[in-house]
Amino acid sequence: MDKKRIIGIIIGVVLIALIGFKFYQSYQDNKEKEKTTEERKATADSKEFKKQYESLNGEQNSSGKDYLKVSIAENNPIDIKTDEEILEVLEKGTGVIYFGFNSCPWCRSLVETLLKSIDDNKIENVYYVDIKDNRSTFEVVNKKLKNTKEGTEAYYGILEYLDEYLTEYKITEGKKEYDTKEKRLYAPTVVAVKEGEIVGFHEGTVESQEDPYLGLNADEKKELEKIFNEMFKSLRDNSCADEVGC
Repeated sequence: MDKKRIIGIIIGVVLIALIGFKFYQSYQDNKEKEKTTEERKATADSKEFKKQYESLNGEQNSSGKDYLKVSIAENNPIDIKTDEEILEVLEKGTGVIYFGFNSCPWCRSLVETLLKSIDDNKIENVYYVDIKDNRSTFEVVNKKLKNTKEGTEAYYGILEYLDEYLTEYKITEGKKEYDTKEKRLYAPTVVAVKEGEIVGFHEGTVESQEDPYLGLNADEKKELEKIFNEMFKSLRDNSCADEVGC
C-alpha cells in the first residue's frame, strides 16, 4: 500500500470520526432540551397563564370573531409579574419579558411560537405582564382627544425605559390624526434584557401576517422563530439582536 493511499485512509477515518462526533453532540443537545422541558415543574403562575389564554378557546370577541385556539403546556416557563416588578427586571434583571394579554389576537398568534423558542434556547427567566389594564386609554369625543384613563405609574416608567424602541401614539378618527403626546407599548412586545441592558426587542408578529384571527402559517412561524432565536442568542453572549442595532 503506497503512502498517499495510507494518508487518504487516515484522513477519511478522521473525517468520519468528526462527523460522527458532531451528530452525537447534536443528539445529546436535543436530549438535554427535551429533558429540561419535561422535568420543569408546573407552578401557580404557569398554570394561571395557561388558564388565562386557553379560557378564550372557542369564544368570540365583541365583534363576533372567533378567538384563535391556543394550546399551552401546564409546565410552561412563565413567571407572572406586575408592571412594578417588570420595571425592576428592565432596570437590573436578565431574561425574556413578554408584554401582552389573553384577548389580544396578535398575542394569541405569537404565544405558542414564543414558548417553543424559549424552550429551544433553554431560557430560564421568562416574565409576563398583562398590560391591558395598565396602559392609558384615549377616545375622540366631539372631535377632541380625551384621556379616559391614566396608565399606572410603573407603566409610564416602562415607557421611559423603552423610549428609544417605541413609537408615538397617535389615534386616527376619520381623516384626522390626534397626537396623544406619549408613546405606546403595544401587545405583543417581547424584550430580551441582560443585566439591565436591552439586547433584543420585537413588537408584533411578522409583517406578512394580515389577520391575527387566522394565526400564523408555517412559513410565518419559521420567520418569527428565527427572530426569537436571534434575540435569545443575545442572552448567552455579548451580541445584540439586529432590530436593536446596538
